[in-house]
Amino acid sequence: MAKSFSESEGRTPERVPSPAASAAVAAGSFFVVAILWIVLSDRLLLLLAPTPEAFAALQTWKGSLFVLVITLLLFVVLRSQFTRRMRQAASLAASGERLRMQIENSPLALVEFDAELRISGWSPRAEELFGWTAEEVTGGRWHDFGLVHADDCDLVHEAVEKARAENQAGWILANRNLRKDGATLHCEWYNSWIRDEEGKVTEMISLVQDVSWQEEVLAQLRKLNRELEARVHRRTEQLAQANADLKAFTWSISHDLRAPVRAVTGFGEILERRYGSDLPEEAQRYLGHMLEASNQMDRLIDGLLEFGRLEDASLRIEQVDVREIARGLEARFAPELSDRGGTIHISPDLPSACADATLLERILQNLMHNALKFRHPERVPRIRVTGSREGRSSIIRVEDNGLGIPPPERERIFGLFERLSSSSGVEGSGLGLSIVRRSMERIGGTVSIEDPGDGSPGCAFVLRLPDPRPGVGRRDGAKRLATDSAVGR
Repeated sequence: MAKSFSESEGRTPERVPSPAASAAVAAGSFFVVAILWIVLSDRLLLLLAPTPEAFAALQTWKGSLFVLVITLLLFVVLRSQFTRRMRQAASLAASGERLRMQIENSPLALVEFDAELRISGWSPRAEELFGWTAEEVTGGRWHDFGLVHADDCDLVHEAVEKARAENQAGWILANRNLRKDGATLHCEWYNSWIRDEEGKVTEMISLVQDVSWQEEVLAQLRKLNRELEARVHRRTEQLAQANADLKAFTWSISHDLRAPVRAVTGFGEILERRYGSDLPEEAQRYLGHMLEASNQMDRLIDGLLEFGRLEDASLRIEQVDVREIARGLEARFAPELSDRGGTIHISPDLPSACADATLLERILQNLMHNALKFRHPERVPRIRVTGSREGRSSIIRVEDNGLGIPPPERERIFGLFERLSSSSGVEGSGLGLSIVRRSMERIGGTVSIEDPGDGSPGCAFVLRLPDPRPGVGRRDGAKRLATDSAVGR
């Protein structure tokens, strides 16, 4: 794979005067000065010399003076040039030594090619990297001794010709190379054309970096990814099987238990109705405990069935009018609230939320039912349903002034069959909040417990329902969940 790394492609280099032009300017200037000297000095001598003999003598002295001046000037110029050349030679030698040291100590190999792409330079690092000595490769092309992997020869040839045709100043090529011992290397070649004054290619200089370790790392990462994917696939299959087994177990237990529980309840009610007045007081108390326990077991079975139905229910995720759902639940709980003098306050600015309407109604119903069930005996029950928007999420708060939930128990209470340590006298299966959390997870939301605002007693359940990501479709054909029974904490 080749790409250009030079931003100066096609730039015209700064024009520098040629040596011939500089010499012509200097010679022309000297010629003009010499002619003026001869003409003006001869005229001056004619004015000063009274006789031809005096003129000849003065002219001899003038010529000697001219030669002396020219000799001094030539000495100064030559000394300056020799000094400058010696300094340039010393600087060039020092630069060459530094370049040699950099090339020898560089982790990059230096390979030079002539205009015909024959190897003309081969650094010690190139010998170390590829295994061939400079004597073995100088004058040959890369395909003469198998420097380039056979499968990459066409790629390299096309990249070189493309770079030459497009006049790329610098370009990078990544390909496979072979060592003298046959080992495969993955290398990156950083190439630059060297051109003469006419723009013809005279050389190509390449710096070569061995990136085989990167390929080894990538290969190892790919291997690890494949192993991880296989492991995740196995775990997913195991989890799916475990869920299927758990679901089958739940349904089996629920149905197998329901018949004997209903038989116990039915016969207990018959016994109470027919012979209750004839039973001793202690027997009546035992019968009451039996009926209460069987009813508790029946509610527990209902909760297990409901929890199992959550996984099977298909959902219709859409914008839901939360206020309308809350108003419907307010009417449903109105008789119970009226008996206790309680109220439900529903905020007029409840935001809509992206959810399954049936499941969200079930969640709010469970929370309101719990608020009434776990009310404080010395306070009139008050329930507040408020909401807001935070970023791309709708927030719904259901607050009550009941018994409250201590902070240490606020996470544990969402577990299966978990109940408040202070709720021993309140009926419940311990599945209600588990159903609430799992329902929120099904519709992509979360639920947490906070303290009500302003230091009020009770607790607040916070439902967070994010908006769907762009491109996520809705799932239609919702399977309606039963909402005719509420399960306690």
